[in-house]
Amino acid sequence: MNARRQLLSWLLAALAGLLFLVGILIWEHRRVQERSDNFLVGNPRAGAQTFREKGCVGCHAICGAGTQVAPDLGIQRTPGSSMNQLATQMWNHAPLMWAKMEERKTRYPVFTGEEMANLFAYLYSSCYVEESGDPARGERLFSRKSCIRCHSTDGTGGKEGPALRNLGPVDTPIFWAQRMWNHASAMERHMRQFNISWPRFDGDEMDDLLAYVRRERAGPRREFDLLPADPARGWALFQKKGCIACHAVRGQGGTMGPDLGAGRPLPPTLTQLAGQMWNHSPEMWAAMKAKGLERPTFEGREMADVFAFLYSLRYFELGGSPLVGKELFNARNCGRCHGADGRGGEFGPAVRQRGRLLTPVSLAQALWSHGPQMYRKSKQLGLPWPTLKESDLDHLLAFLNSIPEDRH
Repeated sequence: MNARRQLLSWLLAALAGLLFLVGILIWEHRRVQERSDNFLVGNPRAGAQTFREKGCVGCHAICGAGTQVAPDLGIQRTPGSSMNQLATQMWNHAPLMWAKMEERKTRYPVFTGEEMANLFAYLYSSCYVEESGDPARGERLFSRKSCIRCHSTDGTGGKEGPALRNLGPVDTPIFWAQRMWNHASAMERHMRQFNISWPRFDGDEMDDLLAYVRRERAGPRREFDLLPADPARGWALFQKKGCIACHAVRGQGGTMGPDLGAGRPLPPTLTQLAGQMWNHSPEMWAAMKAKGLERPTFEGREMADVFAFLYSLRYFELGGSPLVGKELFNARNCGRCHGADGRGGEFGPAVRQRGRLLTPVSLAQALWSHGPQMYRKSKQLGLPWPTLKESDLDHLLAFLNSIPEDRH
């Protein structure tokens, strides 16, 4: 009898352990899902697959590759924008998208939180700013900054460096930054030889110089070759290439250079980021030499991945005022359905709940899950679809993420 009881006790203990393990696995799965929803840790490569599988590519192109029925999503981002612009544009154009899909009899896609996070990561890393420099000013800079002493154009100029027409694929910001970084040490040696001071580029001067190089080279643009850039690979490269020895990211890393975390704004265009790297190159090399570090080079998509990582740090910048957000929430008539305090109303559920964090990604997923019903209800009530400004989203999310007061 005792043996039978002991066996039963062991079985019950094993079953309890198994149930505990299953519970842990379910909790972990939900935690990973929530991480995808809330903290925007997406996989751009998986997002590219989602973009194709969900039929987005049937209407939208990315950097000129794809169908041109709807706007190209690869060149529409405003300089300095965050994830908010993608979510805002999706929100504002949703009724038109739904109408076009109905007209074309296109299957309406449904996204999980993870799929939406991946899609946003892909779109964010694919959105190159259309940098409109002035080639005429760039031509003057080419001479004034002494570039012409080493590089020729139309047979005029120096022979130490390649002619502009022979530069290869440098006509996009990231190829340009990578080429300049890799060859800057050789350029510095030639400058010392000819007693030329290191040129600095301020403001939008690098945009102008690249616009001039594009005009002279007259080759096809190659943005799509860099897609999809991967912030995770960029973080790995940031460490592997030794960048972290001098630059910290949110306090993790060296202190010789500035912390590149979200609190430090990046230049508004990728070309200006390349210019910033160029301006500080001599100081960076001297610091590397003092620390005994080998100067790294970047090949293929590596610079694209590093840039994607640096800009991806802006994913997490959730700010705004809850008070302003509440005013916007009601001014846009959201309170008519969801209640003035966002805790549920006559026609809509609560959108402000304890323990839930909304982000641009989770808002976009909610839009695709419930948007058509919201749109039909707003038309029934005679309400226009609420349009948002990019600056609205921070305030709205701050309000929706604020802790609701207990109702008595």
